[in-house]
Amino acid sequence: MNTNKHGWKTLSSRIAYKNPWISVRHDRIVYPGGRQGIYGVVQKGPGVAVVAVNDAGQIYLVKQYRYTLDDVFYELPAGAIHQGESALASAKRELWEEIGLKADKWKRLGNFYTALGHENAEIIVYLAKGLKHPKASSLNQQHDETILEIAELSPTEVKKMIQSNRLNCGITLAALNLYFLS
Repeated sequence: MNTNKHGWKTLSSRIAYKNPWISVRHDRIVYPGGRQGIYGVVQKGPGVAVVAVNDAGQIYLVKQYRYTLDDVFYELPAGAIHQGESALASAKRELWEEIGLKADKWKRLGNFYTALGHENAEIIVYLAKGLKHPKASSLNQQHDETILEIAELSPTEVKKMIQSNRLNCGITLAALNLYFLS
């Protein structure tokens, strides 16, 4: 039995499901008050999100179809950090794959966790400036992506999208928050 911080105890732990991207851990636990229960944890490797800003101050978003919700969403370029890849290398790869751009200047804005109650995925956010390739393109997108449009929007337009609930990807909202507060 493993005693964790703040009185939680893990009685047993097993992987209930696993694929190349995630695993789901099923833990038998004892809560701090003594009651036994189960806790499910989605284990997922870290990822990156890129706030790409052109010389005019516009922010790049991709409009893409998401199978999980059978709908289309605006998002920042983002994705998983591949095994053996640094976070910065991953951010550069994602910017190239999803928008077809490279950047001269990179700055780490911060990090956050996507769903503290059930998932351990950390997202590292980068600001990309000094963008190369004046015409953005989704021609490099991967087989599991359906990028329908690349949008270049002013910060005011992005904030209006947030206020009108037209930008509702959690990773994008958290990353933009780090950018707007920087």
